[in-house]
Amino acid sequence: MSSRKQKGAENIENLCPVARKRSTSKNGGTAATKASIYEHTSSPSALTLETLEEMGFGMLDSEESSSSALSAIALAVSNTSDENSNETTPSTTSVPRMAHQQTRLSLNSTSSTLDNSTVSNNTLIDVYTEDTQERLLLQSAEKLHALAQAKRTALNNIGEGGSNSNSPSKRTRNPLATVTCNNQNEASLVLPPPTQMQLQQQQQPTALGLLPSTSKQALLLGQKKGVAPPTPLRLLQTVTTRLAPSDNFFVYRTPAMIAHISSGINYFDKLSDEILLGIFKWLPKKTLLRIATVCRRFHYCARDETLWTRLDLGLRTLRPLALEQVVRRGVPVLRLAQTDIQDPAFTCEPSSIDFQSRLQYLDLSLASISLSSLHTLLAHCRQLKKLSLEHADVNDEICFEISKNKALETLNLSMVGGLQAGSVRQMMESLKKLISLNISWTDLSADAVTALVTHIPSNVIRLNVAGCRRVLSDAHVVTLQKRCPQLLELDLSDCNSLTPTALAAIMKFNSLEYLSVSRCYLIPAAKFIELKNMTSLTYLDIFGMLSDAAMEVLEKQMPKISINKFIHSSVGRPTVGTRRTSIWGMRTRD
Repeated sequence: MSSRKQKGAENIENLCPVARKRSTSKNGGTAATKASIYEHTSSPSALTLETLEEMGFGMLDSEESSSSALSAIALAVSNTSDENSNETTPSTTSVPRMAHQQTRLSLNSTSSTLDNSTVSNNTLIDVYTEDTQERLLLQSAEKLHALAQAKRTALNNIGEGGSNSNSPSKRTRNPLATVTCNNQNEASLVLPPPTQMQLQQQQQPTALGLLPSTSKQALLLGQKKGVAPPTPLRLLQTVTTRLAPSDNFFVYRTPAMIAHISSGINYFDKLSDEILLGIFKWLPKKTLLRIATVCRRFHYCARDETLWTRLDLGLRTLRPLALEQVVRRGVPVLRLAQTDIQDPAFTCEPSSIDFQSRLQYLDLSLASISLSSLHTLLAHCRQLKKLSLEHADVNDEICFEISKNKALETLNLSMVGGLQAGSVRQMMESLKKLISLNISWTDLSADAVTALVTHIPSNVIRLNVAGCRRVLSDAHVVTLQKRCPQLLELDLSDCNSLTPTALAAIMKFNSLEYLSVSRCYLIPAAKFIELKNMTSLTYLDIFGMLSDAAMEVLEKQMPKISINKFIHSSVGRPTVGTRRTSIWGMRTRD
């Protein structure tokens, strides 16, 4: 024992950290019990800061210290304070376990601890009152604070030793870092005796506590005051109710959040409608529909016309009355291409219109819609600028509603069925601002073609009348040239009745840039060479008219004209190529 004390004294004098040493004794007798994990003696004088750090106790840099750390330090010092103890110094793995189990000490565990130490079984444990316990905790806190100050002073002294890491001042420990506990007696660090409730908890198997230290201390204080242990129902009530400010709990709420919860003020009411609209404009259309069900004000703001400037419902199925809700939102740009619109689309009849829509760009290409629903939809529209009814069925009433849109500029009636001569004449006479017209493959009669070329507005610059087999003659082309001399694009494909006379009338267009006479077999190939005299002509489509050899010869004769560059015509069509998210250059998606 004297050798161990001498060895520990040398360690203190040299101020060097002691090293760990594994026990080499294989016998389970007294030698194994006396073997220490650390090489220093179990005297409190050797309990330095480094030893505490190796045992798992970190020094606190702040003045506030938790009671769990105080109890752990007190328990470690009490185990090492007896010089005649046969118990080994607790290792770093056992110290935290002892610190967590300090609240569950029992009489049996106290007696077993006394048996393993030199303290006899007849030693009495003083019973302290609450005032004495609090005084002991305050004394421990003051000592721990002194340890922290000593550590900071030692680190500062070490930092002042220079930049050379091999200097002696950095290799040796500062004397202030050595902590002695010789003045501490065993009685001053004895833990209070266990209560009756702690004895009951010891008999029941308890799981490892994972609560924060503040929650554990609050639980201990409640047990000292005689508060019953919390039941699951009581815990649920405690969680659901707002916690009052307490010194033993940390409420993780910012002051702004607490004020918002406690005051019950709806801060959205303090925002103006303009600010709400500025927020709602970034929301998708589905989210706008859902947010409209929150309150009346949100419902009013979510239906604002500024939030519904464009809408794309292509390739969808609209349930009955859904189209009316969309039109009532005041959407100016609406894409319904290949949409299945179920009946009834509107609640009111065309004769009893109660509102006017703000639709200006409407795409119904390849849409599945009944005549009655289409009639009611167009009856609500009086501001249309561009309309596409490709592959739809129409009647005289629908054509009459189309003619009511005086500002219509583009009309796509490609592959529309049901056009009559009277309807065509009425539309051509009413639509004075029409610029682009696609009326190809509509199976027009000779009277309808005559009404078209006779009453077509003179400001039309793009026209597609392809597919008028055996009904469009050379006389119609001559009349068209006199009616619309400023044409830029003209598509006469599959008009089999045209002859070289029609080609001579076409050469009188001074501004014509695009011409398509594909599959007009009555026009000889040699006549196409005469088109090189048209200075404005840039593109020429003559698919199915010439062989490859003749095409090469024609390209050499007309080097400034591009031949057979466009398979399909783009006159009046809302989408061209792969641009499926816009109609006539207007975006339909946010």
